[in-house]
Amino acid sequence: MLTGRMPPLPERMLAGISGGADSVALLMLLRQRGVEVTAVHVNHGLRAEESDGDERFVRALCGQWNVPLLTYRAEPPENPGEDWARKVRYGFFRRAAEETGVRVIALAHHRDDQAETLLLHLLRGAGLTGLTGMAADVTRDGLRILRPLLGISRQELRDMLISAGQPWREDSSNADPRYLRNALRGEIIPRLEALVPGAAAHLAGTAAILAGDEAVLDGMAQGFLAQHADGTAMPLRPLRQQPEAMRRRILRAWWLLAAGTAGEERGLSAAQTEALAALTDGPASARCNLPGGWHGQAGWTHLHLTPPVQQDRMNETPLAECGLLRVTAYEGSAGDGRMSQAIPKNMLQGLTVRTRRAGDWIRPFGSGGRQSLQDYLVNRRVDAPFRDRVPLVCRGSEVLLAGGVGAGDIPAVDEENAGQYVLVCWNAAFAWNRER
Repeated sequence: MLTGRMPPLPERMLAGISGGADSVALLMLLRQRGVEVTAVHVNHGLRAEESDGDERFVRALCGQWNVPLLTYRAEPPENPGEDWARKVRYGFFRRAAEETGVRVIALAHHRDDQAETLLLHLLRGAGLTGLTGMAADVTRDGLRILRPLLGISRQELRDMLISAGQPWREDSSNADPRYLRNALRGEIIPRLEALVPGAAAHLAGTAAILAGDEAVLDGMAQGFLAQHADGTAMPLRPLRQQPEAMRRRILRAWWLLAAGTAGEERGLSAAQTEALAALTDGPASARCNLPGGWHGQAGWTHLHLTPPVQQDRMNETPLAECGLLRVTAYEGSAGDGRMSQAIPKNMLQGLTVRTRRAGDWIRPFGSGGRQSLQDYLVNRRVDAPFRDRVPLVCRGSEVLLAGGVGAGDIPAVDEENAGQYVLVCWNAAFAWNRER
């Protein structure tokens, strides 16, 4: 039986049911496996009466089989496409998960779909990630997506339905050869099967092998990110030490991690990945465009992903109330000027902590000269995307301490009056300081 070729499944699941042969077979097999299943049908509204007919069929089928059903209707835009339909469908799947509390959904993609996906991605110039095809088990935005039929062919599913006398609905758009996937399904794969019997199974098997390799390499990339990535900043030194292929993989994974939902909705293209990778060896001012209004930007010490809307700056806070700092008794160490600094007690009154603003200036420790904070940060080689994140201890527009960067006009410790000093220490780790 086909149920024996399916992987272990949860006791409760949602199932995407379109009314086509594949999804009807999926629902039949899930019931045979004893899964407590709720069907989810999305009427995309793309084929007028035919779409409504699909919905009526699914309602009747679920009523006949006593399967709970959730139906959703979309309002297509003027020029809908496959990408629109996919986003709408998955949006409704997530909505069904919220409404039922069941955060696992089974989809009816099978072995032939996997073969088509591998060829489709190959023709579009995909790398290893794309050639793994569709994942059998993946979680996105809190929704676990299972594809339990990837080891079963389209014909086997249809033979099962025919043997059971179970009808299904045919989607007329699946016969339109203007869609590349349909051309692969109706023309190319049958030709391959004629030349090499079992070609679709071999292609799907290759996707499974590549998926295993992909998992290992992705684990290595994720390990690198866990060790080195700091949100939207990545140190250049360890990144440059990676082989080029791993560097590109790390950057793609970093984009998805840093950009969040925006990254998942639109991953980096090959050209965008190459442009971002080129910044690792480029000048500190180099930039490249990324999806959603983001930019890649090279610095002296880090590579940066800059969002379209910059993060809010730190509000001005009295030094005594700022959790980023701690003040302790002076015990003989004057500090390194970046993460700690001895300060006379009588200077603490009125000091505030904030990020930079127009007109800020600093008299660098020991120099006697005065310069704008902008020039100081540039001279200290603080990457441009970091500059608005540097916390500052200020007296009006004068900067006395720049977190992780340096100290301003603070008197050197007079050991004869050591009791009149305190040690001010930053309570945070700063990416721009670690790579100095």
